[in-house]
Amino acid sequence: MKRVKTIRHHIGFRLLHWIIFIEGVLLTLTGLQIGGFFGLRVLTDTTSATHIVTGLALIVTLGVFVYYLIIDRDYKWYGLSRIPYSIKFFIAEFKAWFGIGPHVKEPIRYDPKKGEYVEKVVPTVVIVWWTYVIIGLVIIITGLAMAFPTQFSAIYSLADAIGYPIAGVGGYAFIRAIHRLFMFLLVGVVILHAYAAWVFKALRSITLGDREEPIVE
Repeated sequence: MKRVKTIRHHIGFRLLHWIIFIEGVLLTLTGLQIGGFFGLRVLTDTTSATHIVTGLALIVTLGVFVYYLIIDRDYKWYGLSRIPYSIKFFIAEFKAWFGIGPHVKEPIRYDPKKGEYVEKVVPTVVIVWWTYVIIGLVIIITGLAMAFPTQFSAIYSLADAIGYPIAGVGGYAFIRAIHRLFMFLLVGVVILHAYAAWVFKALRSITLGDREEPIVE
């Protein structure tokens, strides 16, 4: 298969990606310390403050990232309408992984004549993207509610309405439990995301920007 070197991710995208990654790592480490997990000690007296400030900074960074996707027109690769195609591709990948289906060919294609992508992402990335969105929103909302309880009192009412019938607890305790649960889910998704980036040889493009892309025949 013929390939051509192209700029897959511009500098703005790459910078935002790694800023989000660094903020996420700091949030995870400080969050684990606040929760008393694994006896982890990252900071001393400023752990909670650092966690909150970094969380607010991440919200801003994510906003800029979404804006960048819009102006760069990359949002079209992650649209809701592509979810059925993404699920179909995931099932094919799953079968191939366990040897019960044919090998799945790399779907990414670049048209050198037009200077644009025909397909820029591996379809399963669409599922990952919306998983990030859902998990991220839950973490952000619960995090803001714990940091600013007065301003997010409605979340506490919702936590009481849902928490007591399901878990026998509500309010802050239920919000904190949901926040922690989704944090661990997010860590799992990030690990899978990193693994997929390695399998499909996308690490170079997210660091240096370029990649040898298959071209349209």
